[in-house]
Amino acid sequence: MFEKVTVAGFPPIKQITINVSAEQAARSANLDLVIKGPGIPIVIGQDAVIKATGTLMLTGYVRDVDTAYTEAERSLGCSLVSRTVDFVECSAEHKTGEIFDKDIVAIAEELDSLGIGIKSDGTRFPKEPRHKLNLGESPFSSIERRARGRGALIHDTAKGEIMIASKPGGTHVGTLRRGQNILPGASASFTESGRYSDINVRGQTTEGTAKQQLRPQTSVRDGGVKRRRPLILVHEGETTLDRMKTRAGWTGRRAAGNGVTASIPVTGWRDDVGMIWQPNWLVAVEDDWLGIEGLMIIKGIVFEQGDMTKATLSLADPRALGGENPRGKTASGYAAPAVVDAEYIDE
Repeated sequence: MFEKVTVAGFPPIKQITINVSAEQAARSANLDLVIKGPGIPIVIGQDAVIKATGTLMLTGYVRDVDTAYTEAERSLGCSLVSRTVDFVECSAEHKTGEIFDKDIVAIAEELDSLGIGIKSDGTRFPKEPRHKLNLGESPFSSIERRARGRGALIHDTAKGEIMIASKPGGTHVGTLRRGQNILPGASASFTESGRYSDINVRGQTTEGTAKQQLRPQTSVRDGGVKRRRPLILVHEGETTLDRMKTRAGWTGRRAAGNGVTASIPVTGWRDDVGMIWQPNWLVAVEDDWLGIEGLMIIKGIVFEQGDMTKATLSLADPRALGGENPRGKTASGYAAPAVVDAEYIDE
């Protein structure tokens, strides 16, 4: 289970924690390092590549450096962050501030003036007639506004690239089972918070004067909410019926999915065939004490190695990241939203 974790050009690692999430665009890590001799062997902004027994885990930079000493010992710690941090934090550079007739992936590529790199899972997103940047906003902030209406997630890769995805990346081999590979400390939560019986999305088009253009609305029902709890959302960007359906369905599925979450610590960093745990991938879970049996989506992972090697998986119903109803035994009380039906509000 032990991983040989290395960062080229760094002192030996005593302890490391790596945080990866399908809902964050920049992974991070914290390292406790061996320090000997005069001076400090690493500097902020330094390139850093983490590998675990040869598997790439993070490509980025040194974010912070902390060092200290007492009469008995010295210490050296640092944090690392994915190279995508500049896509998240720096302001977008664009000659006109407007992009026409491109989908969210192409918009991200056009805003990638720093050469971070844009990847997608192959989803064909609709083209946006006009995308306008807000002054000073980052490329991530700009495309994240579009992502909400397109049912898309934005996270990073181990290579330090931006990934735009609308479905799970795959399914890990093996099953997490209580008493076998699940460590003590596992927990689960079931909540109604954030869920609504009726989700209505409204918007407006730039052309046309009929009610379908002026005040279109789509709605979706979450059958798992038994009493009336309405929610009205304003669609981001140019409105079409299909886009509003996507927005409503995505919101409903994510809310239903986040109703079932779990935190499960497991031995090692890899699944049954040696693949490193990945965000936005599915994994089978069987834990009768938590009341969970079925596929769950990995929202995030905390990889730790010090006295032991373990990973803590933050899991949810697959609908939390836009996936389908898992139809497992834990999903009976959390029915997936019904088919989205469009309706129009009269003036």
